[in-house]
Amino acid sequence: MPDQPPRVYVTVSHVETGEVVRRLGPYESAAAARRALPAFTGQAMSWERGKDTWRTEKYPLSYQVPADEPDNLDAS
Repeated sequence: MPDQPPRVYVTVSHVETGEVVRRLGPYESAAAARRALPAFTGQAMSWERGKDTWRTEKYPLSYQVPADEPDNLDAS
């Protein structure tokens, strides 16, 4: 059975309530999800990288994407 590509979704939630209002995707990677978002929002977005997620906001909505795992955690 061939390996399935990762499926990454953009979680869209309301800034004030935290309610999840939509999921966008799937995308092949976090980078692909971030590149696709302007087609949904109608404008370029500036993303902030957290420990485990990428996040951006266009009030009243926030958008979160899980960060891709590093290829090699032991790289020097």
